[in-house]
Amino acid sequence: MLKKTTIKKINNWITEGFEKRSEDASKECCDYFLKAWDALHEHVPKSYQDFSLVVETYNKDEADYDWGGWIWEVGEELGNAGKHHRECLVHRIEFIEAFKTRFPETSDEELMEYLQRTLIRTNFLLERDEAGAKAVKDFYEKIEYSIWGYIEWGDALIKRVAAPSKEIYEKALSIYEKGLSLDDDEEFMDILKNRITRTQQKI
Repeated sequence: MLKKTTIKKINNWITEGFEKRSEDASKECCDYFLKAWDALHEHVPKSYQDFSLVVETYNKDEADYDWGGWIWEVGEELGNAGKHHRECLVHRIEFIEAFKTRFPETSDEELMEYLQRTLIRTNFLLERDEAGAKAVKDFYEKIEYSIWGYIEWGDALIKRVAAPSKEIYEKALSIYEKGLSLDDDEEFMDILKNRITRTQQKI
């Protein structure tokens, strides 16, 4: 079991992380968030393979931040900090991989899709193209209808350089266009089509 003292430490670190974020101290926010994650990762009983059950069992105090929603915040804040501290993007990959390995049966499908999408984006941002391609493959083995794997891939290719060349825009366009044959929500398809239009204008 997670001891009450450990749960209190976790929640205090999460709170301190949010306080640092409110001060625009993104790197320091991530430091506290990762302390909380490390404690969760280490102390949650190994029998728990679904993170949603961890939340149900140990995150019952209404005064504390919802751990399920907080996992999204960890991924987002590591991305924000990574704009100025490249090592935070590496930590982002490590965090996602650790979460997927430790809680492979997590029933929150939206969370798992978000984490896999973010893995695609972050690997390509770091020019880890082989790992990025594997992340794309893993994504579409589980979520074959979603356009977001291709959006994250194309976006990362454009954003990883200060001044994308025509060749980069052409590559991103070819990736976005892969999503046109998928059967995703109309709202998301409109987002993809807007990406395609904007990219065509750059070529």
